[in-house]
Amino acid sequence: MDRIQNLKNKMYSVISALFCCTILLTIKVSAQVVINEVMARPTDGTEWVELYNRSPDAVHLSGWTLSDLRTTGQFETGAVIDGGGYVIVAQDANAIGLQYPGLDVPILSLTRWPRLNNGGDGLILRDATATLVDSIFYPAQATAISLERIDLTVVGDQNNWLDSQDPQGATPGTANSVRFNNDVAELSVVVEPNPFVDQVAITYRVPSPRLHANLWVFDRTGRRVASLLRSIESGSQRVVNWDGSNDNGQVLKPGIYVIYLEVSTPEGELFHTRKSVVLAKGISE
Repeated sequence: MDRIQNLKNKMYSVISALFCCTILLTIKVSAQVVINEVMARPTDGTEWVELYNRSPDAVHLSGWTLSDLRTTGQFETGAVIDGGGYVIVAQDANAIGLQYPGLDVPILSLTRWPRLNNGGDGLILRDATATLVDSIFYPAQATAISLERIDLTVVGDQNNWLDSQDPQGATPGTANSVRFNNDVAELSVVVEPNPFVDQVAITYRVPSPRLHANLWVFDRTGRRVASLLRSIESGSQRVVNWDGSNDNGQVLKPGIYVIYLEVSTPEGELFHTRKSVVLAKGISE
């Protein structure tokens, strides 16, 4: 019996993967409404899916469908998502209202709910003409933590998703906690103390945890003297300590140095910022 069940599970996994690949190959990249967040395994409350409208115009969802790999549900007549707005599609509209009392976006229902498999499942959004709009195939989910889209401009990339970093485990009706924002103003470096003698704490913040980061130190002539981070996954925030030495472990001369942060997106786009710091070790008082 166990052998038969294991075989069924393996077959389901293969079928799911093949189905997902087919969906991704035919996806409508120009779609304006996207699946933005998925809560597949709530502790209490209800399963839900968040949609986001990337366009400035309202989109009527009447006749649209949301499906998993087994069940298809249709949106109710009159369902609308505002331009630049969110809607929550919930298994139980009343339950999600109690679960998130401050939720201030429309809560929509389906004629049938596609139960979201905790061990991994696919979600497919189609418009009223049955044209594919967006899809996601997600792996096994952590309890009470949603899966959030990172970059709203990227559709059809299964690597464009990450577990929510929000303290409550989800961000229904608001911007995702892991969202990528091209605004360079969100790229920052803070150094403390400055000047420093023995050690300086370098804290950086970046707009997405899925970037790759390099953190270097340059002297006043523009020569790189220390490499503190090399092409690592950035995280949204990180603290790196520097003791004023170069890559060979030799303590550098007192003076002004430049902390240089460079981050890159998966598509190869680069962003950078810098901050000056004074190494005061060896300066007589």
